[in-house]
Amino acid sequence: MEDTGVEQLLAEGDRLLRSGDFAAAEAAFARALALAPDSAVTYSKLGAALAQQGRLDEALDALSRAVALQPTYAPAYNNLGNVYREKGMVEQALAAYRRAVELDPDYWLAHQNLGALYRRMGRFDDAVRHFKIAHRLSLRRPPGPSAGPARPGCLPVVVAVVALAAAVALR
Repeated sequence: MEDTGVEQLLAEGDRLLRSGDFAAAEAAFARALALAPDSAVTYSKLGAALAQQGRLDEALDALSRAVALQPTYAPAYNNLGNVYREKGMVEQALAAYRRAVELDPDYWLAHQNLGALYRRMGRFDDAVRHFKIAHRLSLRRPPGPSAGPARPGCLPVVVAVVALAAAVALR
């Protein structure tokens, strides 16, 4: 099948992720992988769907495959950071989020996740810095579906701003 079939399956999987139907999203991404077995994007999205189902080890496998296929794909590192964070692997999560931000300094979701992790670690100055960056970058994000969906596991901007205020208050 041609690329448009893969693109349609990815769009369907994204829609299912947003609606909370993680098993159906997983199935859509698996069908996309059957058509494009070397797609880092698809492995990353599959990893996110698996993680949302609590299948963290499988998610790590899919995300590790994504970064092996495309070492410069920042969303895969962000998703990898989310899974590491869920597994309590703080140093690995930190490294993954840092890599995502290094690859794409304008990736507001990675800054937001990095800020949340720093806050959890008690590194409030670093948390505040990344929450501010995330907020600034998110304001530049165009409204509507063209901006892309918020990734599951990421804090909404409003929550990030509240967390920023709380981190500042604790200092």
